[in-house]
Amino acid sequence: MAGLDVKIPALKLNDGTSIPLIGYGTGTAWYKSDAGGGVDRKLVEATKTATKHGYYHLDGAEVYDTEAELGVAIKESKVPREKLFVTTKVITNIKDIPNAIDMSLKKLHLDYVDL
Repeated sequence: MAGLDVKIPALKLNDGTSIPLIGYGTGTAWYKSDAGGGVDRKLVEATKTATKHGYYHLDGAEVYDTEAELGVAIKESKVPREKLFVTTKVITNIKDIPNAIDMSLKKLHLDYVDL
């Protein structure tokens, strides 16, 4: 990705929210089968590199067990939170959505997700 000047187009919604049309995903390729394996620094660094190159739509999911890495990368990137569009998905706690979201927010070290 070195030397790239990426300008990712965004879709502006009726409420004024802009969603970058291309996101950087922390899913399938980074899936951790060992939930107790700790933070994967390669994923943290890859995500930080993506933000340095203009990828501000960051996509995670509880099922991939990569929310902790996404949270660390967001913090270390020093990109202002309001510049990011962060998404995550829940699956294992689907019967208790509010709790699942709270757990994801805790892992992400965020006060909110955008989607």
